[in-house]
Amino acid sequence: MTIQKRKLFLCVCCLLAIFFVSGCDSREEKQVRNAVEKELRLLKTADNNIAAQYIQSEDLIQLSPNAEILSEDITHIFQLFYKNFSYETNKISIKKNRAVVHTNLKILDSQKLAKDFVCLSLKKSIEQEAMPSEVQPSSIASYELLRKLLESETYKTKTVSADISLKKEKEQWTVLHTSELDDILTGHFFSYITDPELLSPSEIVKTHFKTIKGFDSEQLKLYLSLDSLADAGDSYGNTLIHAVTGQISRSFDFKIKEETIDNTSAIVQASITSVDFQSIFQNYQEELAKWLKTSEALAGGIEGRRQKEHELLLSAVEKNKAFLSRDVKIPLINDGVNWKIQMTPELSQAIFGDMQDTLDTIT
Repeated sequence: MTIQKRKLFLCVCCLLAIFFVSGCDSREEKQVRNAVEKELRLLKTADNNIAAQYIQSEDLIQLSPNAEILSEDITHIFQLFYKNFSYETNKISIKKNRAVVHTNLKILDSQKLAKDFVCLSLKKSIEQEAMPSEVQPSSIASYELLRKLLESETYKTKTVSADISLKKEKEQWTVLHTSELDDILTGHFFSYITDPELLSPSEIVKTHFKTIKGFDSEQLKLYLSLDSLADAGDSYGNTLIHAVTGQISRSFDFKIKEETIDNTSAIVQASITSVDFQSIFQNYQEELAKWLKTSEALAGGIEGRRQKEHELLLSAVEKNKAFLSRDVKIPLINDGVNWKIQMTPELSQAIFGDMQDTLDTIT
């Protein structure tokens, strides 16, 4: 072999050596990589036990003795959550019985999902006040909300870097599930939904008002506890309450203008449109004054007058087309869970008008 050929041979050998040293895993590294990839593949296959490990959270789901009823739901949610999940394993570091695999993970960017989930949960909670006979929220209801969102909405993904730690015991490498890793693998979903500032004060107000705006007359009656003002057999009282809540349902609207936050206190400025009950009461008094001058009023006596008052008041409510917009400052307090609206007389009047003045005329 010539000197030139020997040099070429040595160069090839060196290149092959470098390739095998840098480009191929050792036996130990292969075991580590396989352990991580096996675990990550399970996220795509939606094994029930793995699914419960990541999705279960006391803040979202409290598994009951009927957990087997929920197993299919868990799996389905898991499949939806990880349908676009992918991974790439990179550098591996091994030191004795510990190892770290550097990975790139394509996961759901769950901040928007968390916001939608919390908003929808808040909406359901408000609706519960207008439907007290309905079944109370449960773990199954939480699953249902999450499932509906994942089925109906499209959420973006993001790629993040994550160092996955492993431990070797009895010649077996096992992934160490830290809270940090689990949080990354769920796109920080549980961190988001437990963040007391996930929703801004304006978003809290908007969710409340949009829910109220969607109430029908019957829901408003229960929400405002107006059902206690008339017995089941009181035909006139119930008809009047229905007319009042119908007016609120048709007229209520709002516009958020701005918000200011000072630590755990906030003020949301909004314009609220609702019924002008003072106008209703004024029209009622005018019509009653006209009637009192008639011969019918003189002949009707006390009972006849009372019956006419009821008739005129109901007519004034049903025919009303006068609405009133008010600018109002809405105070909120963050209690460590989320922002809570603080009801004030000013806010109550802006939403429901001078309703009490009208209702007082019933008696």
